[in-house]
Amino acid sequence: MGSKNDGQSMQFEFAPRQAGQDRKHFPLGTSTAVPAPGYFAGIAGLENEQMIKDAIAGLSDSREIEDALVKILYSRRQAQDFMRWRLKMRNYAKRP
Repeated sequence: MGSKNDGQSMQFEFAPRQAGQDRKHFPLGTSTAVPAPGYFAGIAGLENEQMIKDAIAGLSDSREIEDALVKILYSRRQAQDFMRWRLKMRNYAKRP
C-alpha cells in the first residue's frame, strides 16, 4: 500500500534563479538587456528592422542618423537605443 502522496514531497522544491536574474526590478530605462529582434520595427509599425536601416543608408553623421531615426521611431530615446544596439554606435555625441 502506498501513502496518500505516493512519494511526492508536499513542500516547495528549491529553484534557484535563472542566469541573468540577479535583480528583481529595474527602474524604467535602466535595463541593460538587448532588445529582441523586431523590437524597433514593432515600435515603428514596420515589417522588419531592415526597412529602418534602409531609411538611414547613406547617412554618415551621427546627428543626421539620429534625426532620421527620430522621425521613424517617434522618440529620441528609441533612436539612441537603435544606434547603440543595432548600429553598434557606442561613442556618438549625444544631445543634451
